[in-house]
Amino acid sequence: MTGLYKKTVIGILVLLLGNQAFAGDFNIDEDRNKGIIRFEIDNDTVWDMDSNFTNGWSIQYHTPLYKGWGDVNAPGLVKWVGQHIPGLDLKESFVRNGYGLGQNMITPGDLRVAVPQDGDLPYAGTLTLSSNWQNFTCDNARTFQFTVGLLGKETGAENLQKFVHNDLDIADDPKGWDTQRKTEPILNIGYLYTRRLAYFGQYTDNWAGQLDMDANASLGNLYTSTEMGASFRFGWNMPQGFASTPAPPGVGVFQAAYLPKPAGASPHGFEVVLGGSVTALLYSVLYDGSILTSDDRDVERENFIISGILGVNYHYYERFSIHLYFAASTDLIKEEKLPAPLPGREKTHGDLSYGAFMIDFYF
Repeated sequence: MTGLYKKTVIGILVLLLGNQAFAGDFNIDEDRNKGIIRFEIDNDTVWDMDSNFTNGWSIQYHTPLYKGWGDVNAPGLVKWVGQHIPGLDLKESFVRNGYGLGQNMITPGDLRVAVPQDGDLPYAGTLTLSSNWQNFTCDNARTFQFTVGLLGKETGAENLQKFVHNDLDIADDPKGWDTQRKTEPILNIGYLYTRRLAYFGQYTDNWAGQLDMDANASLGNLYTSTEMGASFRFGWNMPQGFASTPAPPGVGVFQAAYLPKPAGASPHGFEVVLGGSVTALLYSVLYDGSILTSDDRDVERENFIISGILGVNYHYYERFSIHLYFAASTDLIKEEKLPAPLPGREKTHGDLSYGAFMIDFYF
C-alpha cells in the first residue's frame, strides 16, 4: 500500500467517523464554561395557522459542564440518578443537568364556537416541570429527562390565550375553553441519544460541518413515542458538540450538549441546521383521550409522522445565543375525518408545524 493511498484511506475514515475526543482533551475551566438560562417560544403563527399545537413556551436552566456527577453542584439525588441511569455516567465525558418549566396549548381550528363539533380536537393545556441529566463527548450525547405536571384548566393555558387574543387584540376570542380536557396529572420520561457520524473543517475560528443521527423514546400519558432522525449543520466558529433544537415542553427533550469555546477564540459564531425525523406515536392524552379520567374524546390520527426543521443560530459566546427554527410535519390528525367547519370558519389543521425562537443567556 503506497504512502499516498494510506493517507487517503486515513483521511476518509476521519471524515466518516470523526476523531474520538474525550473530556481530558478540553479545558472546561475556561471563563466561557457557564450556566445557561434559555427562553423558548414555539408557535404555529409563522405558518399562518392557529390550531392543533398552537403555542408552547419554556424557561430552562442548564448548569455549567462538569467532568463527572461527583463534581456537580446539585442535590445528592440528582448525582445519584446521573450515576445510575445507563449511559449517563460514562468515563471521559462531560455532564450537566438542567431544569425546565413550560406550557403547551392545543386548540381546534374554529375558536369562535363555545362548543366544538363532535369529533373535533378538544382544547387542552399542559403545565410541566422537567429535570434532565446530560452526558456527552464530541461524538455522542445521551440525555435522560423526567417530567411531571398537569393537564387541564389549572395550567393557565386558557388565561394566556385569552390575554393574547383578546387583551392584545391579536386574534379571535377563543370561546371553547370551558370544554377543555379534564384535569389529570402528567408523568413522562424520555431518553435521547445523538451520535456524530461525520464532520469536516475546524470548529474554532473556521468553517465546519457535521452530520448527526439521533434516536429518542418517550413514555408517559403526555406522549408515548419513538423517533429516529438525522441532521446536518454547518457554519463558522460553530460550537463543538451538538446543536440545540426546539423542544416543546414535556414532549421534546431539553438539551445543551456543546463545549465552551477556548478563551482565544472569536466570541462570534453562526450555524445553519437542517434535519428530518420519523416519529411513531403510540399514545397521547391530547389526541387519544384519557386513560386516567372519563374524558375519552379522541381524533382519528396517523401512527407515523415525518418532520423537518431548518434553523439559523447566532452565538455571542461571551453573553448569549439566538436560535430561529422552522419546523414542518406531515399530518398527525386525519383532516378528512374531522368535521367540516361552519361557513367562513377555520378547519383544524392536521400537522404539527410551528416556528421557534430561543435565546440563551450565559452567566
